[in-house]
Amino acid sequence: MATVSSHGAEIYYERHGAGSPVLVFAHGMGGNAAIWYHQLAHFSARHTVIVFDHRYFARSNCAAEDFDPAKFGDDALAILDAEGIERAVFICQSMGGWTGSQLAVQHPERVQGLLMSHTPGIFEHERAVRDMQQVSSQLSTPFTAVGSPALAADFPHKNRAAATLYTQISSFNGIRPEVITRAIGHSGLGINTETLTDYRVPTLFISADGDLLFPAAYIEALATTLAGAEFINLGDAGHSSYFEKPAEFNTALEDFLARLGD
Repeated sequence: MATVSSHGAEIYYERHGAGSPVLVFAHGMGGNAAIWYHQLAHFSARHTVIVFDHRYFARSNCAAEDFDPAKFGDDALAILDAEGIERAVFICQSMGGWTGSQLAVQHPERVQGLLMSHTPGIFEHERAVRDMQQVSSQLSTPFTAVGSPALAADFPHKNRAAATLYTQISSFNGIRPEVITRAIGHSGLGINTETLTDYRVPTLFISADGDLLFPAAYIEALATTLAGAEFINLGDAGHSSYFEKPAEFNTALEDFLARLGD
């Protein structure tokens, strides 16, 4: 457990395990470093794993006005530099997609592979259209004791304990959701995938049938516009397949890592 300074914020992170490639997990708006416990337990046995709290979240607390998604990439690079890590595979959930996608475009030499979990990140294309105001409205919906728009609607009925745990982990963030959605919505970071003619970072998009925030059809359409990108639909899950179907998600990540090679 450590912190590193980046653009006026102290970014909390943890390093676990050993082995290559290095895996960096970037959480979404409903999570923090702790939300990746399924992946941490599974992958740290064979890989160096980095988990961290995005700025303004949990132990990376900063003022709301210092929450800026344009700084996500630099925050992640500060962690890599502090740990002497040259390259890593980034696994990015929802909001975390704005971290990995910026790095893949701006610093591709630091990104060995990119897994975009239920997220477009900064990637845009006219063939993949999503009403971001609707997404913002959905994300502003208060969590219940066992429910969240980040989970499938029926997940609390299938696994009430896990749904409760998700809500409890999220409660430690101390954020105002509207700060996140407003900052991302007004960031101006979007980039048309047609302009990325020299894009070479191996990229896998993952979605699921029950994702109401970024539906699978939208993510699949976007994936077809990015050079070399792959797409997987994990089926019966909501916006957080890494949490709802961890075994299937972990297998998809393992297969992706195998395709990356050394």
